Amino acid sequence: MNVESNYLSEIPVKKVKSGSYEWWYFDGEDTKGEYQFVIIFYEGCPFSPDYIKSYEKHPDFITSKADSHPAVSISVYKNGKTVFYALSEYSPTEVEFNRDKISLRIGHNTLEGFVENEQLVYALRLEETLATGEKFSGILRFNSPLSNNSLPLTDKAESNSNHTWNLVQPRATIKGVISISQINRHEKPIIFEGRGYHDRNIGQEPMSHQFEDWYWGRVHFTDMTLIYYVIQQKDGLKSKAWLIGPDSQKVLDTTEDIQIDGFSSNLFFLSSARRINIKFKSRSILIHKDEVLDSGPFYMRFNSAVQLKSEVEDENQLTTGLSEYIRPDRIRKRIFWPFVRMRYRYKAKKPHWVQRSSFLYKWTW
Repeated sequence: MNVESNYLSEIPVKKVKSGSYEWWYFDGEDTKGEYQFVIIFYEGCPFSPDYIKSYEKHPDFITSKADSHPAVSISVYKNGKTVFYALSEYSPTEVEFNRDKISLRIGHNTLEGFVENEQLVYALRLEETLATGEKFSGILRFNSPLSNNSLPLTDKAESNSNHTWNLVQPRATIKGVISISQINRHEKPIIFEGRGYHDRNIGQEPMSHQFEDWYWGRVHFTDMTLIYYVIQQKDGLKSKAWLIGPDSQKVLDTTEDIQIDGFSSNLFFLSSARRINIKFKSRSILIHKDEVLDSGPFYMRFNSAVQLKSEVEDENQLTTGLSEYIRPDRIRKRIFWPFVRMRYRYKAKKPHWVQRSSFLYKWTW
């Protein structure tokens, strides 16, 4: 896997190989610790059963290309509980991907990236309606200092790697407003102020061809941000963690000393480590993935309890952060597709009968 930090690489890329994908990931948490969200824009959603079936059976067809399967996902959590979830694939006629600047639209959801007053800014406008009539809308703005090139490329490029992870905004300030409403009932808009994170991933082949599983996480401490990964690639285990300054301008420390243990399985028999221990030169960080936010056949998301211990006494901290785990080979197992189709909505098709029931659909969260 190639790792970089360069906003100029954010412009949507034309992907010609079947099974390729690209996504723009944003997450945020408010200053009160009450709300969290994760928003992802996809061109070539790797979780789409129709996409997988197409590139496996007919790799030369247009439907096996990334631009035939755009999607958006929105997850909103309140006090650790899901209050809104959508994963929707749109018809290619309902999307726009600009190949000259950071600009894209999927349905009524838009993303714009630009530089303003020496700040790197991402502006999101969101509007997603479930088959039940429940609706999420929001306007969010991610701001961070424009890189002065002191945040170097974090990993040297691997000539045989077909996946690139771009750490564009390790830490950003967020301001905006979000709203969740039900049919015939509008909730009071929520003024959102807090901290956020943004990255972009692109792969030139199906994820399962590149790696077996992937642990990832980010934690915002008072004066630094932790980002880490542990990947079992086809050619062996690779791991790395960075401590990045609060203005995202400097890497404070790096390490490859990461240990995982405390394995546990979910209802789909997906086994993953629930403890991650990261050791830097003068600091150690222990991550307990004890609060499950999302649990599926091939993917899990956690709100993790995090403890930082340092040789500098006043630097010790307790906080929380997002952690994720994915097992790509399970995405292609058709035994799980009936469960995936309960959650994954194709906007151009009739919704799954579970998606039309507010009660039943929430059980899939």
